[in-house]
Amino acid sequence: MESKVPNGGRGEVMLQLAQRARARGEHFFYVRIPEDIGPEQRGARYEDALDDALEAQGLGGVTGGGSQLGPGQAIEYCGIDVHVHDRERGLGCIRRIMRERGAPRGTVVEEYLPAYVEYRVWEDAGA
Repeated sequence: MESKVPNGGRGEVMLQLAQRARARGEHFFYVRIPEDIGPEQRGARYEDALDDALEAQGLGGVTGGGSQLGPGQAIEYCGIDVHVHDRERGLGCIRRIMRERGAPRGTVVEEYLPAYVEYRVWEDAGA
């Protein structure tokens, strides 16, 4: 589903990361996970397995992550920065690993270039 880049600082930062990746001949994806988990849990549950799978296939890897705080300092969502060399295979690997690791419904993979697009991890779930 194509739409506008998210407003605010996060969208601008993600677009810059995508532009830098493109300059290196790579593709940037941001995996947005609507789950209240901290950095260590995010790494153990998602990042490590995703990085291992991408590297094993020679596709790229996880390059960062973070959390967005909501009201009362609760984590509204967390995210994973991913760079890949092969867009189609990389996107497929990301979606498969996130499903295998039990990512919640509503998890999306954001692409920023050539246009902003959200890809649902669970195809039958609303984004």
